[in-house]
Amino acid sequence: MKSISKLLIVIAAFGGTPSMAANDDSPFLIDKREFKKQYKTIALSPVDAVAALKLPDSVARMIEEEVTRHLQKRGYTVLPSSVLGGIRAAMESQIGGVDDPATGEVDPTKYQAVKTHAFRELWFQHQFDAIATIGIDVLNTRFEKDRAEWDGAKQKIENKGRNRGYTGDIVVTSVSIAVFDSTNKLKYQNYGGLEVLQTRVDAQLVPIPAENFFSDEKRVRKAAQIAMDPI
Repeated sequence: MKSISKLLIVIAAFGGTPSMAANDDSPFLIDKREFKKQYKTIALSPVDAVAALKLPDSVARMIEEEVTRHLQKRGYTVLPSSVLGGIRAAMESQIGGVDDPATGEVDPTKYQAVKTHAFRELWFQHQFDAIATIGIDVLNTRFEKDRAEWDGAKQKIENKGRNRGYTGDIVVTSVSIAVFDSTNKLKYQNYGGLEVLQTRVDAQLVPIPAENFFSDEKRVRKAAQIAMDPI
C-alpha cells in the first residue's frame, strides 16, 4: 500500500481534530439511569458549524428534527433551539453584531461572549434540566482502499485515475452532541459520522466544493441518529 501524505484541505483551517472513531468509552459521564432521572427536560442549542462548511439552514433543521424526535421518543421534553437562538439574536443586536467592522468576518471574542451570556439568560428565563449543544465537527480519519470508516459511519471515497490500494488520512465531518448540566459540566458526548470532504485523483486528495456538502439527506439524518442513539 502507498500512503497519501499530502492533504489538500488543511485541518487547522477548519478547526479539525482527530476522529473519535477509536474511542470505545461510554458517551455518558454519569450513570445512564441517573442521566434520565436527573435530566427530564433538555434545551437545544442551534446547530453550530465552522463558516467554511457553509451549513444550510435546511440541514440544521434536519439535524435538530432527528435530535428532537429521538429525545421525545425516549420520554424527554425538548426546548427547541429557536428559544436560545432568539436570545442570541437579541444580544447580538444589542452589541451591534458580532462581525469585526474592519474585516467583515465574525469576531471570535464577541461571538463567544454572546454564546456564554445567552446560555446564562436561557437558564434564567426557562425551566429545564440540561442543554444539548449540536455541532458539525471536521475531523481527520484514516482510509484504506478508498473506504473511510469513522464514528459509526462508512463511506466510499470517489476516485479517478490509478488505484494502487492507497491508504492515508482524509478529512471528514461528524455530527457532535454534548449535554451539559446547570453548572456547565459535561454529562454526555457522542459523535455520528456524516461525510467525507475529499475525493482521490491518482495519489492526491482533492477537496469537494463546499456547495456539494450535505447533499445526501439520508446521510445527514443518519449521522444525527448515531450521535443520539445511546441516550
